[in-house]
Amino acid sequence: MVKARCTVLLLVGIFFVFWGCGSPYYFDLQTEVPERKDVWQLDKVLQVEDAEINETYRDLRIVCRGTPFQVKYLSRASWSKPPDELIEDAVVLFWKQRGIFRKVNTYGSGNDPDWTMRIRIDILERFQVQKDWYARLALELEITDAKSGETQLIHSFDRKAALAKHNIRMLPGKISQILHEELLKIEAKLQKIAESKKEDS
Repeated sequence: MVKARCTVLLLVGIFFVFWGCGSPYYFDLQTEVPERKDVWQLDKVLQVEDAEINETYRDLRIVCRGTPFQVKYLSRASWSKPPDELIEDAVVLFWKQRGIFRKVNTYGSGNDPDWTMRIRIDILERFQVQKDWYARLALELEITDAKSGETQLIHSFDRKAALAKHNIRMLPGKISQILHEELLKIEAKLQKIAESKKEDS
């Protein structure tokens, strides 16, 4: 009787272990924004437009690429909401917390903006080169004057970051890291724009 009970408990324990390991993973990109040291601000209201995305990556399931011509949609690893919305949310959060702009709005909210930011997502995936796995993010971001339509800044990149382990749970952190590093580059360009306008005035 005792042995039977132990056997049942063991089977139940194994079931829950495998059930937990087999449950799908859901990821987002809401990570900590780097702290800001220097103090300056553009007297501009920025509106972040709805992000555009390559149709290959619109799926909630995370894309893995084993060869240049073949992609696989992971059945047990998904984004918590559409990836274009995740990227857009991460960009909005970054600008709000960095305090570069007087105000940051999303499309359809807030007052009329001074500048608008367009985001185009070309690649968002985990891909393999021989036995190594990488996170890859390719974006184009454009800031334009909301009234005149004049382009203020264009920044595009296609970057990869090595994943230390064959573990899909490391992907969101690497994608966020790449995004933050590139947004900091945009911030540096914006600072130069602000300094040039001070010199001209």
